[in-house]
Amino acid sequence: MVYFSDWDSFEKAASELFASAADKARYTIKYRNCDAALVLKVTDDATCVQLRTGRLGDIKKIARLHRQLCQSTSLRAEKIKSRQPEFPSVQTPEKASATEKVSSKAGGAVGKQPKKTRGKKR
Repeated sequence: MVYFSDWDSFEKAASELFASAADKARYTIKYRNCDAALVLKVTDDATCVQLRTGRLGDIKKIARLHRQLCQSTSLRAEKIKSRQPEFPSVQTPEKASATEKVSSKAGGAVGKQPKKTRGKKR
């Protein structure tokens, strides 16, 4: 885990990490009340970059980074939706029509379950 001390280097590293590992990258924002600090973490399970800040002025910068990462995530989702399926669609067997179901139910005792009774058995 790498903690960055300044915002510009963290923003650059986080954007590069998110762009390089688009399928695995994720980020979290956590507020630590005991330290009065905001911790940002971007990871792809192999690399982790973090920034801990207590300055109120960094909130606009965090919002800008959040917006950039959300936009890249939504573009990634659009690319995934536009892909063709890798497997051919599976054909399901034809289901019995409604008339066949009605005639089989009215036909007799096949498939009937005993009636449940409440109370004492006699």
